[in-house]
Amino acid sequence: MLTSAVSAAVAQDNGRAARRQAAEDRAMAKRMAEIQDSLSYVEAMNAIDSMDFVFEANMLVFKRGGTARVYSKLNFISVKGDQALIQVSPVDSGGGPNGVGGVTVDGRIINVERRVDKRGNTTLSINVMGRAISASVTFTIPKGGNNTSVRISPTLNSNTITLYGEIVPRDQSNIFKGITL
Repeated sequence: MLTSAVSAAVAQDNGRAARRQAAEDRAMAKRMAEIQDSLSYVEAMNAIDSMDFVFEANMLVFKRGGTARVYSKLNFISVKGDQALIQVSPVDSGGGPNGVGGVTVDGRIINVERRVDKRGNTTLSINVMGRAISASVTFTIPKGGNNTSVRISPTLNSNTITLYGEIVPRDQSNIFKGITL
């Protein structure tokens, strides 16, 4: 009888210790994710400051709200100095003129505006003009994170699309460029 009471007390203590350890592990994982987000944010801001970055998208939202998961290697916006390259290749698009199922256009950045709101969120707006593109591209980066949204608004029509993904320095990007229009 005494042995079973001692065994029950030891088991209860082991259960509490296991729950406490699991809670500590979750808190540590959350803290590590916050640190990683913070580092990613700093890298993104530095890349934006130097105008040498790639936005790699993993989700596409169409004009009427339809969404599509996309490959970040094929869906991106590359900015280097005063040049921009935009490639959108939905997975189930049935092909496109760029050879990878979508459209690839490049152009010159003619206007850059960067704002930080009172909450610390950063908005970078650029206008891209080229042979096959005339669009306003707006990047919205939340303070302390890198879950960026990008709105591409063509100036000649209303076929606005929104992309979600992350900004990475050019040397850390992994993209595949299709044939440019």
